[in-house]
Amino acid sequence: METTQYHFNIVNSIILGGIIQGLIFGYIVFTSKKYRDTATFLLATLIVVFSLNNLNYYLASTWLVKSRYLYGITWTPGQLIMAPLLYFYGLKILYPEKSIPRKTIITLVTPFTLGFIAVNTLKLTRNYLDHKTEYLLLEGIIEFVSIFLCTYLVTKLLLKTIKAERNEQAFAVSKVFPKLRWFRNTLIAFLIICPIWFTVMVMVTFELAPYWLWNIIWIALSVMIYWIGHIGIYKYGVTEERKKIRSHTLDRSSIVDVSDKGKSEHLTLFEDLVINKKYFLDPELTLDKIADELNLSKSHLSRLINTELKTSFPDYINQLRIKEAQYYLKHPDFSNYTLVAIGLEAGFASKTTFNNTFKKVTGMTPSEYKNSEPV
Repeated sequence: METTQYHFNIVNSIILGGIIQGLIFGYIVFTSKKYRDTATFLLATLIVVFSLNNLNYYLASTWLVKSRYLYGITWTPGQLIMAPLLYFYGLKILYPEKSIPRKTIITLVTPFTLGFIAVNTLKLTRNYLDHKTEYLLLEGIIEFVSIFLCTYLVTKLLLKTIKAERNEQAFAVSKVFPKLRWFRNTLIAFLIICPIWFTVMVMVTFELAPYWLWNIIWIALSVMIYWIGHIGIYKYGVTEERKKIRSHTLDRSSIVDVSDKGKSEHLTLFEDLVINKKYFLDPELTLDKIADELNLSKSHLSRLINTELKTSFPDYINQLRIKEAQYYLKHPDFSNYTLVAIGLEAGFASKTTFNNTFKKVTGMTPSEYKNSEPV
């Protein structure tokens, strides 16, 4: 006969905090017009499914709910759908304009469908107290399939992400390309966890290791899932801000006036490319690229810039980028935008580069300039 006894510790307290945070996260995403996007919807679904799955096991681990209620009523193999949801989310990040093939969706949802049918068939035909072994066996099979799915899909997604980074399109003024490094690193972390997850499952199942080792996997997966939720939404917000800034950039004339008075033909063409055609917004812009575009030698173009503009190529480009950033930092329509979005859209490769260059040239950080009084 099962007795009622509550068991709380630091591990399940941490998990409970994650569960609450995950459910709040899902509610905000699902109810906010700001996040009406397929990728964020898939991400929020992943977080909610993971949180509800954790809630089941939290109630069991703290003994707030008896095992027969957990397995006889609320048990759902949610872990079988989590790797497919992560995979679908990754596909929408990598290929936002493409629909996920129906065949792919059906194939990857099938394990969850079969698991759901098996679990509920067992609940309807077998009493947990009299058939615990069958329940534990099915749970073990579901756990094994979940680990296999996670390893396979994360590996496949990682290869796609690396390929996308290598084949990243050249800078285009008309389009914003999201950064993928954070996602690649997150997938690598998942791949590190998967074999540890499998090893712990085998060792605990065959009583070669204490059951508390599951806590390590439990916390590690929770940290990873909630981390990808937080960063994913943050990156989505930055990308959306960048798109709005870019649209504004394309609609207005250049901040810097370009005059050919007293300048050589080659320098006039150089400024037309860099300023009017907004090449300075390209964080990967180099003197070599501009020289090739103008069919000039790098050394000749460098001498023209030094002689006629009295500055170096890097300093000239940074001045343009800072003027661009200053415009948006003081523009009322973008007062609530992140410094990251403004810095990236001004042509800087990262927030760190933006802050350091801005401080070096203006003597203030971007945030200090934003909050400063107009001269």
